[in-house]
This record gives sequence, structure tokens and C-alpha cells, in this order.
Amino acid sequence: MAAIIVNALVVVLEAWAIGTGISINGMPGNFVFYTQCSNLFGAIACALCLVAEVHALRGGSRPCRPLRWTKYAASCCLLMTFVVVTAVLAPMIESAGRPGFYLMFVDGAKPVTHLIAPLLVTGSYVAFEADRAMTLRQSLIGLVPTLAYTAVAYPCNIARLWDGPYPFLQVWNMPLWASVLWFVVLLALSLALCQVPRIAARAVHRDR
Repeated sequence: MAAIIVNALVVVLEAWAIGTGISINGMPGNFVFYTQCSNLFGAIACALCLVAEVHALRGGSRPCRPLRWTKYAASCCLLMTFVVVTAVLAPMIESAGRPGFYLMFVDGAKPVTHLIAPLLVTGSYVAFEADRAMTLRQSLIGLVPTLAYTAVAYPCNIARLWDGPYPFLQVWNMPLWASVLWFVVLLALSLALCQVPRIAARAVHRDR
């Protein structure tokens, strides 16, 4: 029942936040942003888990492993959103003389997309859907959505179809070595964040 409540809450919050983003950025421009893509992925994962948990409450089986891994990958993406916003984007805005942390964590729907959704999706995965036995190799599945976004974002920036939307993607505004360094750093960060829900699940579910 707790899993049903939390997953339903995430779906409702994400529907509002994503709808707000679309009203501001339009379609499909809203999904140029990694934040919006990760939140959409989180909403879909939680909606699927919600259906599975309702089925389990009625006497069916618990969510299958592919579905649990989908929720895991969504939590990894949303953690990436939270950390990049906190450690990179908000400080960049602050350094430009604007209230970066306010704009990133208080303004509009950003409390949901940048903070609440990452915490709820990751927390609910660890508490309700986690596979404690997930190995380091299996955790690489958490990289897949980020690599998929990167595989689109970099070529679109190189072809000048996109301008960012993040400073570290603006390949024409920095030397090649800087673009490569940003890619390596963000990839390493994504891999590290994939271990957070995996290790947390091991700690929470030691008796499994």
C-alpha cells in the first residue's frame, strides 16, 4: 500500500510538472532538456510500478525484475539531474549574479523536477522495488538513458540544431578538449550515481 501511495504521488506531481514545462517550452522543445526527459522517464516507471503494485495487492506477483530495473534506471537519471543542478547549473547562475539556487529549486515546477522527484523516485525504488542482489555490472543499465540522451544531444549541438541546452553541451563555445573533459566527467558522475541506489538497497534489505 505504501508503494502504491508513493508511486501515485510521483505520477501526479510529474504530470503537473511536465505539463508546466510543456506550457513554457512547447512540444517537442520541452524534451530537449535532460531534466524533462528524466522526469518523464521517472513518471512512466512509477506509473508502471503503480499498476504492478495494485496487481500485487490483489494477490498477484510483485513487479518483475525488468520493471524494477526500469525504476532503478529512472532513479539514476533523476539523481543525475539533482546533482548536476546542485553542483553545476545553480552555481553557474549564481556566479553570473542571479539567484541560481532559487531559480533551480524554488521557481515554478522546479522543486518537483529538480528535488522532490529525484528523492521520491530513488527512495521508493530502494524501499519497495529494489533488487538487493544487483551487481556492479548490472548497475550499468542505469547509464543507458543518459548515454541515449548524450547520443542525441552532442550530434545535435555539433550540427547546430541545438544550442545546449546546457553550457557543457555547447561544443561551439569551448575548445575540443573542454568538451571531451565535460563528457568524461559527466559519464563518470553518472556511473558513480548508479551505485547510490544499488548500495542503498543492499543496506536496507540485508535480510533478503
